[in-house]
Amino acid sequence: MKVIVEKIKYELDTDNKTAVVKNPIDIPVKVIIPEYVEYENEKYKVTSIGDFAFGECDSLTSVIIGNSVTSIGYMAFWSCYSLTSITIPDSVTFIDNEAFSYCHNLTSINIPDNVSFIGNVAFLNIGLTLPKRYTEDGKLIAYKAFNDDMTCRTFQYEEGKSYEIEGKIKLCNRGFHACTNPLDIFNYYNGQIGEDIVIHEVYLSGEIDEDNKYDSKVCASKIEIGKRLSLKDINNIINNMNIYLGMFVINNTIDDSVS
Repeated sequence: MKVIVEKIKYELDTDNKTAVVKNPIDIPVKVIIPEYVEYENEKYKVTSIGDFAFGECDSLTSVIIGNSVTSIGYMAFWSCYSLTSITIPDSVTFIDNEAFSYCHNLTSINIPDNVSFIGNVAFLNIGLTLPKRYTEDGKLIAYKAFNDDMTCRTFQYEEGKSYEIEGKIKLCNRGFHACTNPLDIFNYYNGQIGEDIVIHEVYLSGEIDEDNKYDSKVCASKIEIGKRLSLKDINNIINNMNIYLGMFVINNTIDDSVS
């Protein structure tokens, strides 16, 4: 059953007394999504923001999400060009594909520690840009996702080790790839964090190809695998620029194309 409350359409589950945000009736400037909506003297808990709920609401500037929502749907805020502020509560565990893609003016975002799934290109081309950072010995600090077994395109990595590839490197073709903005990782990997994918801080050196118009992905001939990162670590990086360096002990040389 669909109802309209405060100019927002909800789909109600009358059996479970829950509600899903479907879409606004008018294109809003500011939105507050409550924890509950009331209809015919019954309260319904708002648990989800539906697919494309606010997609292309180009005048929307700020969103506050109530601490009952657990999932943000596919393209929920896609192309909200004017969006500059969003409050995501700790209750959220699931952010679907393209949820915030092309929110060009969204310059900061906090991902709750309870989020376990981030979908493909969930943050593609948002307004958050980070300056490149380097270690004291000149290595480029970046961030890399791996499968849960620490492989990337069948190549096996290990925390604390260094790797080097010989010959010419080329972005998206040959070399060790990573992103200097950790949110850009989700342009290439998605899934359950800590189960399907793991994220590590890495350090790039040697020959580096940074010719990328689309995001912060870079390629290097040498890579050192630093510590595994939690979402809390990533939030520190994107919002507070708290960078933590790791220790490395073993060097390996390889002769094949890797990623």
